Amino acid sequence: MVERSRHRHILSVFGLMFAAGVWGALWFPYRWLAAHAIGPDIAQIANYAIAVTLGGVVLFGVMKRPWAFSKEIAWMGISAGWSNVGYVFAILHADVMRITLLFYLAPVWTLALAWFALGEKPNRYGMLVFVLSFAGAICMLWQPALGAPVPKNGYEWVALSGGVAFALNNVLSRKASHIDPAVKSFSVWSGCLIMALLATVLFKGQPQVLAQMPVDVWGVLIFIGCLLVMASVLMQVGLRYIGATQAIVIMLFELVVAALTTWWIAGEVMSLREWIGGIMIVAASLFSGQLAHTEEEHA
Repeated sequence: MVERSRHRHILSVFGLMFAAGVWGALWFPYRWLAAHAIGPDIAQIANYAIAVTLGGVVLFGVMKRPWAFSKEIAWMGISAGWSNVGYVFAILHADVMRITLLFYLAPVWTLALAWFALGEKPNRYGMLVFVLSFAGAICMLWQPALGAPVPKNGYEWVALSGGVAFALNNVLSRKASHIDPAVKSFSVWSGCLIMALLATVLFKGQPQVLAQMPVDVWGVLIFIGCLLVMASVLMQVGLRYIGATQAIVIMLFELVVAALTTWWIAGEVMSLREWIGGIMIVAASLFSGQLAHTEEEHA
């Protein structure tokens, strides 16, 4: 039984790291799409429309429990939509580093929400992991010249609230462990699609340009949609078996992937501070996994 639980934990960690890796590397196809006159706002409409269609067909054919609407499903869709779409729109209209920093205050909100809603009170080792990961994120993102991470305008408030919504979505997913991961994933895609459409109307986007796009652009959009389906399902499965606070530590791996891919693909130089922060996040993720391992052995 312990061995089975250990394998399940390893697979859950892999699922969360895969999801974090996908989102950390999505800047590259989005940048390619932008070069073809498709901004991230319009791309998200296409991506999540594809995810809803493809995921709905595939997942609803294999899920074990019948689909049923619930308050948890609705709130998961709203929080995921606000988190994903709000972050992208904020980054389009404000300073990228400040927006990213404000969004990735999410571990603080996750710790508080998981403690309040799930009773996941971290022990001293868990708190050490949390502090190490959060310090790594701050180390990678904070630039003294940009000032303290306190919102200064509407877009920065959207980024901060997006981080809260991201934390809320993780906690809700963990709490609703009785709901099939397929249903939870579908609610996330639906919420993101609805929010993307609302945001496009608000910012007067032009989604009709998608109808004029060549085949290669649609190929990239479909590829991203497929990745989002895989990442979302693996993340929901991972959150089913891993505590919300531990999960957010692992999800910070997204920052490491983003930094490494921009360094490798785009030739952007990583500073010593970014390297140190990335190492801290990876170390916290690894220690977090070992901590859960040890707790299972003593359970």
